[in-house]
Amino acid sequence: MENRMATVGDPSYQYDNGSKLLLDVGSAEIYRNSSSFGDRSRLSSKTRAVSQCLTEKVQEFNPEKEAADERYAQLQSIFQVAEEDGRGGLDIDEFKIAMKKTVGFMMNNDQIELLFKKVDANCDGRVDWEEYVTYNLLEYQERTLMIERLRDIPFPPETKDINTRHRETIVRVAIYPTVHKKASTNRCSLDYYTARYVSLSREGIVTFWTPKMKQIKSYMTHPHVDRATQPWLTDFVCCYNVNMLAVTSTDRDITVFDTQANLFKKRYYITGIDSCITCMDYWADIRDLNKSVMVWGDTSGSVYVLVFECALKGGLFGAVGGKQTAFKKISLPEVLRGFHLGVKGYKIGKIHDNWVSQIKYIPELDLFASCCQSSETSMYLGDYNYKKKINTYFKVYKGLLAFDYCPENNIIATGGMDYLIRVWNPYVNSKPVVVLKGHCKPVTHIVVNSSRGQIVSIDKGKNVRVFDMKDQTCVQQLSGRVIKVGPFPISSVCFNPTTQRLVLATNTLAMLERSLEDEKSVDIMSHEKAVHGALYNKTFKFVVSCCRESVVSVWDLNTGEKIIQFVNAHKRVEGGVEIPIEITAMTFDEPGRRLITGARDGSVKIWNFNNGNCLQSFTIPEGLEITGLVSVRQRLYVTGWCQLVHIYIDGASEDYRKNWKSRHKDDVLCIACIEPSLVATGSYDGDVIIWSRDTGQVYCTLNANKGIQPITENRNKMEPKQETEENMSEEPKRADSKQSVASADWKATASAKTIKTGLGLLSKVRGGIIRTGSVSGIGVSRFSKPAESPVDHPLLSSYETYKKPESTKREEYDSICTKYEAAIEKIVFLQTRDTNNKNTAVLVTSGAEGWIRFWSIHHEGGLLGQFNAAHCIGESVHAMATDEQNNFLFTADTLGYVKTWDISEFCISKLHRSAKRLVRWHWLLETFTYLRVEWRGKDMPKSFMSKGMKPHNIGTRPPPMITEPKNTLKWPLLVNSYRAHTKAINSIEYVDERCVVITASSDCAIRAWTLSGGYIGTFGEIWKPLDKTLKKQALKEIRLPKDLRRVASARTFRVLNHGTFPRWRLAIQRIREQGLEKILSQYEPVIPRESDPKEDAETEVRLQSSDILGKSYKRKIRHKLPKPHPRIIETASSVAVYHALSFVDLTDTENILSKDIMREMKERRFGSNVRDRMKGFHRKKEQGPAILEVYSKVSKKPTLPVPNYKKKPSKIKKAHGILQRKVEANLPPILTESDMQLVHGSSKHVSNIDSKSERKIERSTSGTSNSSAN
Repeated sequence: MENRMATVGDPSYQYDNGSKLLLDVGSAEIYRNSSSFGDRSRLSSKTRAVSQCLTEKVQEFNPEKEAADERYAQLQSIFQVAEEDGRGGLDIDEFKIAMKKTVGFMMNNDQIELLFKKVDANCDGRVDWEEYVTYNLLEYQERTLMIERLRDIPFPPETKDINTRHRETIVRVAIYPTVHKKASTNRCSLDYYTARYVSLSREGIVTFWTPKMKQIKSYMTHPHVDRATQPWLTDFVCCYNVNMLAVTSTDRDITVFDTQANLFKKRYYITGIDSCITCMDYWADIRDLNKSVMVWGDTSGSVYVLVFECALKGGLFGAVGGKQTAFKKISLPEVLRGFHLGVKGYKIGKIHDNWVSQIKYIPELDLFASCCQSSETSMYLGDYNYKKKINTYFKVYKGLLAFDYCPENNIIATGGMDYLIRVWNPYVNSKPVVVLKGHCKPVTHIVVNSSRGQIVSIDKGKNVRVFDMKDQTCVQQLSGRVIKVGPFPISSVCFNPTTQRLVLATNTLAMLERSLEDEKSVDIMSHEKAVHGALYNKTFKFVVSCCRESVVSVWDLNTGEKIIQFVNAHKRVEGGVEIPIEITAMTFDEPGRRLITGARDGSVKIWNFNNGNCLQSFTIPEGLEITGLVSVRQRLYVTGWCQLVHIYIDGASEDYRKNWKSRHKDDVLCIACIEPSLVATGSYDGDVIIWSRDTGQVYCTLNANKGIQPITENRNKMEPKQETEENMSEEPKRADSKQSVASADWKATASAKTIKTGLGLLSKVRGGIIRTGSVSGIGVSRFSKPAESPVDHPLLSSYETYKKPESTKREEYDSICTKYEAAIEKIVFLQTRDTNNKNTAVLVTSGAEGWIRFWSIHHEGGLLGQFNAAHCIGESVHAMATDEQNNFLFTADTLGYVKTWDISEFCISKLHRSAKRLVRWHWLLETFTYLRVEWRGKDMPKSFMSKGMKPHNIGTRPPPMITEPKNTLKWPLLVNSYRAHTKAINSIEYVDERCVVITASSDCAIRAWTLSGGYIGTFGEIWKPLDKTLKKQALKEIRLPKDLRRVASARTFRVLNHGTFPRWRLAIQRIREQGLEKILSQYEPVIPRESDPKEDAETEVRLQSSDILGKSYKRKIRHKLPKPHPRIIETASSVAVYHALSFVDLTDTENILSKDIMREMKERRFGSNVRDRMKGFHRKKEQGPAILEVYSKVSKKPTLPVPNYKKKPSKIKKAHGILQRKVEANLPPILTESDMQLVHGSSKHVSNIDSKSERKIERSTSGTSNSSAN
């Protein structure tokens, strides 16, 4: 932990302020505990005991600790002498001498001076003992918390569900590793990256999975069981060296299946096992795949070990002859007696008092370990042949449920019924090395992640905890509510050490995995939330940033590493919970030793940002958002949405607060100052007020929507009189002049491009028009009817309903700009320019619509120049910065673009001479890639500012007419332009001493760039130490941010790649090799033609037949098959009975079939029946499902009457009927041979007529004759 602490922060941290010696006292014990995690040396128990005693004796006397205590005692005495003398502490010279004598004997003078500035935050020039100790403790505390927050989380916060076909509890999930064999070296290796997964459920379904947990196929271990009950499967192991799978069940047997070539055939059947097997394990020697070991434990507490010495020669138990479905039956007693060649069996009888919960063979120790739920025989570690190693018991109250072994650290981690995780040295069974707490239920599964030095534990409540073995702390905790694997406890766990995937099983499967591809594609973020700003501190050479989550971070510009971080800088407490408040403003004090932050709730705090100590805090009376902070001459100027400027005395209470007179009519958005005594504030309505810092009097007001001249108080008083006394005849002249300016400047550059806007702003505009009843803007009323300029704005459509009849489109546009596009987002003073020259611009403003305006604060000055710095129309410029010499202006817009402008000759009275301009032009070409690309083949401009350098896409967004665009609209020389972020840039800083540009954006990233536009890195990643000055193209390695690779333009790629085209090198080489003409010939242009239906038909006929194969040939029609539906069950059972199924509550629905709908349905059905009858069609009776017919027959009476039973007529009745028909036809009543055949059914019965039947027939015939005679 101490080593990790030393790596965080500046490189000199290990010697800085003696913190290393101070931390030795507190962290030595942690380091000793972490280093005592087992020992890889194989020592006997006696040797281990001796070494443990020696370690304890060494820990009793630590010479480094004793030396550190002595030095700190000496340093404390020096401070006490200085306080007793009345000096109040040590000054910087005395501090250097004291540090050299004591704890800082390895520090140089620069490091000691830097330490003195960090400790002396109140800038009184002296440091006492209390300040020194407090600083060290707070710094150590904040660094420790920061390391804990920045620690890598091994698993995602939520599980990924896996669809399975298991119905019962899954007894085990295991990895089936892939064995690779190198032909050159004849060595084998296990590949866990391409390994398959195997799962087995209790009912006997075995499922194979791909490395990404996609189902391959499922098999049934017992497809045909000729008995009433089916056996339950208890466990299985993967015999990866022979491609087999060994499965055990409650029948006290082991079935070995062959899985080679995607088969699943039964090969061996082991019987004769005394008790039911509860757990198994398998290991194969990679150096010799013939050697392998299989161990298992049963319900009697016994352990069996099978050692295979020639597994590759015919299988585990030899070759299996006969048919493919044949298998070999193996008797375990015969194996234990040695009847099977190549297999040795061992039985360690009843070493546990209870069922064996888990068993594992440890090849590094050549031992096996087993555990059970017994206090006396909790865990057994021993050798199966009682010859080589020791056999010991580890006793734990109520026994153990799970364990795992770490070969790298030679430790065993166990978990049991007492909720504790114990870490054991295998050679010391008397006391665990470490005891980890945190679980509230029995620990059922333990996994050691050796690559990361972590222990993963799972309890019966499905809570997952990850412990760091070195720090002995909980790194991550996942509640059981997040683990969505059903209502049952977790039955099996499988961890892949290569992919860091954790598979959890109950009656379903879930996965915890941090995808390596996702980690590589994730962009580096400096903060978790959008970054508000980033400032460079010249005193300590640090970059300080803050975000919306009220987190303040300190970064090292040299390496990009985070030095310290403190959270919840501004907060409120609700219900005992701390809720962070967004930081909206930040700045440094004048010496640069303290950080001042302002929040949305109106609170202001002063920090020692080197250790996160809050030195002072107060809140403005209004309690509104703070937007601007300035610290000058022991005074703090605070402003914001309160529309006032509050002045606080540094170090004094709020009783000494003063307020300037209210001058702003809208929210103040920014503030800036310039020597000797001026302060400027900008508001949402476009007013920029210049204040006297000493008296608070208003010097003048600047507003581009009110005019180009400065507005003073005397001018405001005289304006109404002047307007009334003005001659009305002058207005048409002024209007005509404005018309000519508009037509000359903007007609040629008109564009129809517009941007989209939200409904909220449109409704706001309409609401404002309805309330005011007017659309005339300030200053527009002076011009009678300006010319119709080709302007466009997304809000112009809302003015069509409410506009005045006499108003023009340009007046409406200027009115919109006055009301909604006048906000001042940033103010920058050009410190090196002359403030008393009316032709020199000293103040620069930026804001809505991306307009940058240069102002002279002279009473005869005003607006000298303006240009649009946004990359596209409708975007705003929220951030600006300049260098110390005021030669460059850096602007950043809401699209994430950074532009660098040369303002050395912009709005200034003194211009460069031609020779000096030529030298500067060559320096600019050599420095900026963008300038070389854009000005390739062009001559040097006559001036570094021009009126014709307008962007092509702002023709429809001109500045207001009152700003006189003909005279003020001009662009400085654009020397660089590139996209730095994907979202809006909120802050930009330029470091002159390193020639580095720092940008902070809403995409949570803070990035460093060279002056020419080279990407250095994102703060949060560690880059190589920078050179002292990054001039021109000092970066050797070209790097690109990952998010910009997807959205950046070709121009941005040119700048970031320093003008090179790495993607086109291969294409250019190909062109040079083959020639351009040859390559172009391969890509002939396709001329479109009109389709002829006859030709299409002939083509189709030709495609359907073949001249070579004949008419019998049929062309294959390829089509995309639909996705196959998953089969519900693949077993022999007809009905699948699941242990548990997920369900949701049913929701009530409204009655869709109302009376009107039913009536309409009946009418339609009646009409269709009538139409079918008229056409002669007879509808078939609609048949419903067969199950409904069966149900109606069983539960209801039949709707149709059941016909009565009819007995077949006798022969006498048949003969009587024949004779009756003959009498009716006037024929003689005599039966012929044909009639007799009809009566008897066939001719063979005619001769067999008995006398009795003849008499009956004669009697009947006589009766018929008599009746006919009568």
